[in-house]
Amino acid sequence: MEKQYCVSPAVLVILLLATVVPSCSSSTGSRHFHFNVQWKNISRLCSRKEILTVNGEYPGPTIAVNEGENVEIRVTNGVSINTTIHW
Repeated sequence: MEKQYCVSPAVLVILLLATVVPSCSSSTGSRHFHFNVQWKNISRLCSRKEILTVNGEYPGPTIAVNEGENVEIRVTNGVSINTTIHW
């Protein structure tokens, strides 16, 4: 006589999720960004103004990384005054 095994639906769901859902462990990859800080003339409401931009954008670009990734940001300061960038 052959043995029959009964598996609960909850166990099946857990096994399915364990094989389908990617691991949530932290990544060890590296992300590299280059920021070019420079002045840019803009026109708003019939007025011209010089603003500080990063890669020609204001506000600067979004940094999207995952927890555990190493981040390297290289900044080229193209302005004649000291500049700080805050996150």
